[in-house]
Amino acid sequence: MLTPNSARAPGRMSVSGLSINGVLLFATSFLVIATGFSSLRPDVMGLRLHPFLIPVGIAFPVVLATRISEFPPRIMASLMVFTGIYTFSIFNGRTFDFGEVFKVVTSIVTIITCALLVRKRGDMVAGAIGLSLAIALLAVKGLQEPMTRHGIEVMEGTNKNSYSMFALPAILLAGYIPLRMPTVPLVFRAILIATSLPSLVVIFMSGNRSGYVCAALVGVMLFWDRRGKGLLMVGGIAAAVMFFIVNFGTTKIFDEKVKETMSGYGGDRLRQDIVLSCIDIGLENPLIGVSPQTLPWEIGRRIQVKHGESVIESHNVFAHIWGASGILCFMSLLAVAWTMCAYKPKNGVKIGGADDPLRDAVKLLRMMVILWAARGMFTRDILYNPSFCIGLGLAIGLCMMAEVARAQTATVRRPQHPGQSPLHPGARGPVPRIA
Repeated sequence: MLTPNSARAPGRMSVSGLSINGVLLFATSFLVIATGFSSLRPDVMGLRLHPFLIPVGIAFPVVLATRISEFPPRIMASLMVFTGIYTFSIFNGRTFDFGEVFKVVTSIVTIITCALLVRKRGDMVAGAIGLSLAIALLAVKGLQEPMTRHGIEVMEGTNKNSYSMFALPAILLAGYIPLRMPTVPLVFRAILIATSLPSLVVIFMSGNRSGYVCAALVGVMLFWDRRGKGLLMVGGIAAAVMFFIVNFGTTKIFDEKVKETMSGYGGDRLRQDIVLSCIDIGLENPLIGVSPQTLPWEIGRRIQVKHGESVIESHNVFAHIWGASGILCFMSLLAVAWTMCAYKPKNGVKIGGADDPLRDAVKLLRMMVILWAARGMFTRDILYNPSFCIGLGLAIGLCMMAEVARAQTATVRRPQHPGQSPLHPGARGPVPRIA
């Protein structure tokens, strides 16, 4: 007869520890730091390449040949449909934009590669630590430089508000792992929490209002997920961040942005008109849109009289997809989000109760999707943001790993007497923890 501990052991052994994949995930995530330095992004045929694509390019053919069948089929199908329609819409423009195709395709490849590299719990944690360290070091670099009138600027050669887009997935992972993976060694949980502090300080000392909102959203999701423990951790981090800003930084930029928002900010009216213009453009070109490269000109043509802008980006990923690539592409993007949020195991067994390892993994994936959508309301560049691509890949990989743990637990459970039915993964009984 199997005891609870003996039933749990094989599943725990199958997901605990660190494989060579974790080392590659750490390197991939840590190389995101190079994005903050223009000199570390080589120019190849007019494209500023991200160094993290080197390990991704090395790993992708291997995982494609050995593990692609393990990737969730519904998510894969929705990703392929979206990529196909979006790429086709690029051909609809006056000139072909190879750079846009390259960025979108490499983003999808990054998500798939990072997911398939996760084979053990330590692999996912290694990827999260690498990303958190990279983002924290960029924050420390920014804190050492003089503040501009826009606040602290960290990323070289990018939009001044880009840092929060890179930092938010790392902050979410840095909060989720200590709360939901108690068996991860304390030193690693401490590193994750510590690295989130400078990142949050930089966000709130910059002029990025979308960063304020999304950082608060991360705190709310973590609190809502774990209530007492979540409140303690989120409250402690918030207090530490406020203490540092008040005593060693400045709240000037933050106060100015709050006043602008309360009194009515001209930029907000411009964004509203841009979104309305994108809606009109999408309705006029419902099947394939006007193409991503043509959309800024179409927006400018419609708002030029009112705002004096002849060419302007959509500043909203949903408005961008609607106007640039049409209703079908927009629906396929929603399908990607749905297949991730409504993750279903390949064996058809429903997600169980609190002791089901897949339950916690799916929660992380849902939180990452919600965060992507919230930050995407303020930029279209989130389509190919390295941190979000890695974060989504790690979350999907965690779900895949949890499925393996459930399946192996069902395999080791055997009838106590001849003719007795074994427990299935959804039944009551010991289930392996991926924490």
